[in-house]
Amino acid sequence: MNAMPMLGVIEGFYGRPWTPAQRARLFERMAAWGMDTYLYAPKDDRWHRQRWREPYPPAEAAALEALATDARRHGIRFVYALAPGLNLDWADEGDRRALAEKFASVQRLGVPHFSLLFDDIPYAADRAAQAREQVAAAHHVLDTLWPEGQAGLLLFCPTEYCGDRAQPSVAASPYLRALGEELRPGVEVLWTGPAVVSTEISVQSVLEVNAALRRQVLIWDNLHANDFTLHRVNLGPYAGRPLELRGHVAGLLSNPNNQLETNTPGLFSLADYACGGPDWTAPASLDRALQAWLPDFSAGSGAAVTLEDLRLVAHMLYLPGGLGPLAVRVLDAARHLTDGTGGEDRRAELAAELGMVRRRLLRVLRALEAGPNRDLLFDLHPYLVDVAEEVQRLIVGATQRGEDDPETFRYRGSLADRLMALGWVDPPGPGADTPQI
Repeated sequence: MNAMPMLGVIEGFYGRPWTPAQRARLFERMAAWGMDTYLYAPKDDRWHRQRWREPYPPAEAAALEALATDARRHGIRFVYALAPGLNLDWADEGDRRALAEKFASVQRLGVPHFSLLFDDIPYAADRAAQAREQVAAAHHVLDTLWPEGQAGLLLFCPTEYCGDRAQPSVAASPYLRALGEELRPGVEVLWTGPAVVSTEISVQSVLEVNAALRRQVLIWDNLHANDFTLHRVNLGPYAGRPLELRGHVAGLLSNPNNQLETNTPGLFSLADYACGGPDWTAPASLDRALQAWLPDFSAGSGAAVTLEDLRLVAHMLYLPGGLGPLAVRVLDAARHLTDGTGGEDRRAELAAELGMVRRRLLRVLRALEAGPNRDLLFDLHPYLVDVAEEVQRLIVGATQRGEDDPETFRYRGSLADRLMALGWVDPPGPGADTPQI
């Protein structure tokens, strides 16, 4: 069982929010994995951010109420977040009333817990003064929701929400110091780690921000987030966080891939990490996660997808910090195939190895096409096809043999793809892609 004070999922990405049916499936999985907290904060819910002053229209309000009810039915703590920071004018009495009334209107829907987000907004010239205004807003919300004393959670996302954004540093930040001095003890502060997307979060880095804020931070973890790129989805384990970290944070909340069905490996591994013993490791956790995921790839006919097949897919679509070990081997084979060295026999051997990789990827894809989980098919399809097609392009281009003409691949590559290839002085070596696990 999970021993963390809070463990769960943030729907906090930029992009199309999840549907009610997707969230229902998420709640079922969270309950099965021992997770207890869901933070509703989709950036593209218009009434969450852009039109924060306005009450939810009747249909949207009813959907939000039903979502909170469904979370409660699964034993999940439902936290509603509002992000007014883009244009909240704290000196304007009308904005103060709008902020209070918006939270009160959501509370009337049966929502028990709340969050106030000031992330991804411009910095004020006087950051300490900006922090004090935000503290005043948070206390205003507290007093509106619970005039007799705080009775639910209030989570707070600061504008300096990671080490990279703290100026001049975490320890010396006037902004963080003002928050720590003035924010009431019952308010939990969200923190993404050293960076917006932190491949590693050390105990020391957390102790430093805890000291500045005078409380243990609640980790908003973007390790598996992919809303900043269309070219990747993250299927790797929960990694780069030592087990000792668990004793120094108020909880762990994952803001994962936009594509809901791709989140089983990362979320399962997070739950596994939360209750893991001293011998817990990220690679072993990933294997347990993939074993739990394997039934979703059962088509009932044709060649069965194996754990090894899923491990290959997960290593290819791993984590922001790098590729998985199996993908590093594939990349090395592709480099040697295309670098012009080695004899014909060696090229044939490498082409055969990459051909086997492609067939295993297509086996996973064909199983999904024949299987019942259509959402998983649609979520993974573009990534599997992209890797399989690139492998085939390299094989045909290097060997001049295969079912495809190399010329047919020339249509590939939008402007974004071509821009991605610019600006690299030296291509990263194999070691640079080895994940830190």
